[in-house]
Amino acid sequence: MPNDPLFQFIDVSYEAGGNKILSRINFAVHKGEFLAVLGASGAGKSSLLRMFNSLTSPSQGQINFRTQNIDSDIQCLRKNVGILFQNPVVFSGNIRDNLLAAGRWDNNIAQTLDHELTHALEQVEMGNIELTHNAKDLSGGEQQRLALARTLLNHPQVLLLDEPTSNLDPKLSRSIMDLVDKLRKTLKLTVIAVSHDHLLMRRYAGRVIVLSRGEIVGDGPFKALDRSAVFEKAGLLGNEVNDET
Repeated sequence: MPNDPLFQFIDVSYEAGGNKILSRINFAVHKGEFLAVLGASGAGKSSLLRMFNSLTSPSQGQINFRTQNIDSDIQCLRKNVGILFQNPVVFSGNIRDNLLAAGRWDNNIAQTLDHELTHALEQVEMGNIELTHNAKDLSGGEQQRLALARTLLNHPQVLLLDEPTSNLDPKLSRSIMDLVDKLRKTLKLTVIAVSHDHLLMRRYAGRVIVLSRGEIVGDGPFKALDRSAVFEKAGLLGNEVNDET
């Protein structure tokens, strides 16, 4: 059914090394959403994000993807749910080599023609860089865009962002997030981003989930939460980014 959630977390808890990281998490994500998951360091937000493509499995509870258990087809899941990490994964070799590494989840990518790879670079505003360019010579922002282009070659439905701008300056951070939001609209992606920076995320996310000590303490539009004590409880107040607009 069209209104079925894309993801559903049902009483999800997670423990690691005897420590409770997440406790009784319940929420759903629908197609086309831009969801921000916010929390201070140690709140459990990265552990939660990794569950969306089964890099981390819950200790208790159930996660569904398109109404099926998330672990029912891992290869299909990871093709459809791409992730962009805080430190972009860049392999030794040139840009072509790095883009073709996306073939891990789609054997057809190994036969991808150069003009298709160039199109992927154009999608992330790197069309002026040659495929033969050494990937390690790219700037931090360019490496993050390269990692995004590699993910787009799988034609994902969902893009996960694990603090992808935390190592970038405010101007580059805005540039990356502007690009992600543009791609969300043009490619009809669902975007789920974790961050400690509520001032940056409120520019893009239509909905926010706030975590504190592994529990959801707020869920809704930013405007609905601004009048509550949610951000203070989660230790997010006072977090600022430079606004250059």
